[in-house]
Amino acid sequence: MLCSLPIHFVRIDLIRPNERHHLEHAAALADTIMREQLWRVPITLERNSLAVMDGHHRFEAARRLKLNHVPCLLLDYDQVEVSATRQGYIVTPQEIVRRARIGDLYPPKTTRHRFPSPLPVCNISLWLLQDRGASLLFSSAVRSVDRHAAKMIRKSAERGVPSGFATRPGNPP
Repeated sequence: MLCSLPIHFVRIDLIRPNERHHLEHAAALADTIMREQLWRVPITLERNSLAVMDGHHRFEAARRLKLNHVPCLLLDYDQVEVSATRQGYIVTPQEIVRRARIGDLYPPKTTRHRFPSPLPVCNISLWLLQDRGASLLFSSAVRSVDRHAAKMIRKSAERGVPSGFATRPGNPP
């Protein structure tokens, strides 16, 4: 069950979207998060690439709120079923990760990820995700995910695979 998995605090600049989002929905979500001062549902990421499985609107809300870290579940595609909601698009785990790495985004709501159980509710104080000093409270988890991401970048470089998931276009490392 997903509720038994640890929630990781991942630096927002390491997360790789693979779909565009609806601007109005992301803005409304950012407003709700700011008003409630709580992050309620973690973003699900593919463990090795940090590609978003579920949570593109939450990811954009986090960017709008200028959060440093976001709560995430790290999963493998063998734990998740994926399908296309739009015709004419190849939607496989490999294609999703490829698009995330190079920034070739699907239209909004093109992929559908089905999880074996509901996503957990985390109710993390927004203050912990905004304030750099507060990151000390969960720094070991952050360091663990950052080390994991650095390892994946090195492995990709060794194989000659573009490692564009380390930084987002237009954002220097």
